[in-house]
Amino acid sequence: MSIEAGVLSSSGRRQAATALMIATAMQAFDTTIANVALPQLEESLGGGIELGSWVMTSYLCASAVMAILTGWLRRRYGARPLFVGSIALFIVASGLCSVAPSALALIQFRLLQGAAAGIIQPLAQAILLDIYPQQDHGRMLAIWGATIMAGPILGPVLGGVIADLTSWRWIFALNFPLGVIAILGLGHVPAAAESTTKAPIDGIGLVLLIIGIGSLQLALERRIGQSWPLSAETAAAAAVAVLALTAIAIRSVRAQFTLFRFQVFANLNFSAAAFYNFLIGALLFTTIVFLPALSEGPLGYDATQAGLALSPRGIGTMAMMLAIHYLIDRIDHRVLLATGLAITAGALVLMSWASPNGGQIWLATASALQGVGVGLLFTPLSTLAFSTLASELRTDGAGVYSLLRQLGCASGVAVMTTLLQARIQSNSLPAQELPLAGAGLPPEALNYGVLTAYTGCFRTMAIITATTLPGVLLFRALRPDAVAPTTV
Repeated sequence: MSIEAGVLSSSGRRQAATALMIATAMQAFDTTIANVALPQLEESLGGGIELGSWVMTSYLCASAVMAILTGWLRRRYGARPLFVGSIALFIVASGLCSVAPSALALIQFRLLQGAAAGIIQPLAQAILLDIYPQQDHGRMLAIWGATIMAGPILGPVLGGVIADLTSWRWIFALNFPLGVIAILGLGHVPAAAESTTKAPIDGIGLVLLIIGIGSLQLALERRIGQSWPLSAETAAAAAVAVLALTAIAIRSVRAQFTLFRFQVFANLNFSAAAFYNFLIGALLFTTIVFLPALSEGPLGYDATQAGLALSPRGIGTMAMMLAIHYLIDRIDHRVLLATGLAITAGALVLMSWASPNGGQIWLATASALQGVGVGLLFTPLSTLAFSTLASELRTDGAGVYSLLRQLGCASGVAVMTTLLQARIQSNSLPAQELPLAGAGLPPEALNYGVLTAYTGCFRTMAIITATTLPGVLLFRALRPDAVAPTTV
């Protein structure tokens, strides 16, 4: 059973929701907050760029594995004990990261931190849906989604300020007060509001899941920036991932895999939303990676100019997600999705028209437009995915949903980077043949082949987005009085 919405008073529900938002924001900050301090961190611990890569990859791999296990862990230990324990583990791991004496120790502590983070986000979403009645789900998911989006926007800013004023070690100390506040805020959630089952641990399934998801995430992360052929390490990780996930599929057919419920995919709305969630993660994160490289590369901007050109995306996303709070119950979710996809496709088309002349304003406009489009997509997708899903399956669904978004981010960057490299090789021209060499930028800052490769990739992403528009018809409309089904 799940926590019933009627168990909490209105004030208790608000307090619990605030705690869930704080915990989600804390976890979201740590996905990006360390990025800007990586050079300082690498110098301090004596590592090179490989250390920075492992600091990020170890966190993401552990988070991906634990997200998918969240449903099983909740059934075994209960929502509140698991959530409090995850936050406590996150705080402890953060403290260990802040005092790490070596590069190896830091990577190990980041694995521990990522494991706790992987539980926090899907479990927070599931509990939020449990403590609010179905008619409030869209409104609360809009606020919760804005909290998630605040992480990538504010994380680098906070990390940069803290690293400049003190040291990279204090970045991790920020989690202590946030975690304590979140734990205290859950005081009104009954600890025994749901039954637990002491199901035996599926040891084989657990090992396969850790190997499969961890290897897949590692292969995708390590693939970024590599050229063909793949390195032996990346190819081996990909092969191991395929074998382990195939074994999981076989075990699930034989009903031997018990760590998460594949029944979530029997719900049409959830399956369709999971696909779009993967796609949006791929498109958004690829854009986040490509635009700074395009701005500071062939367009010749400095870091400040690039930041000013790209910052409107975060503003657009936050503004639209707060606005959707008022629209979600008044407009058909499928209309919102179609509008969001159309705006996103249009923004990618604008990016594909970027040029050195007036490019900064052009990219700022396109970024803001993409932010609006993404803001229109996130909440309707989450509402459609979970409002028709049985309450007993929400935590499993939230874990799968979170994992697919994360894999979408890594897959999108890996695939589009490969396409970008191929286009650069075929498009590159000798410097004397550059048709835009006299467009106001020095020849060394303007590589026409690289510029057209980037714009071609944005055009491809726009086409992919546009072709998925008819898919919104797969969703079944939500009735105002609809109640998520339950299972026994």
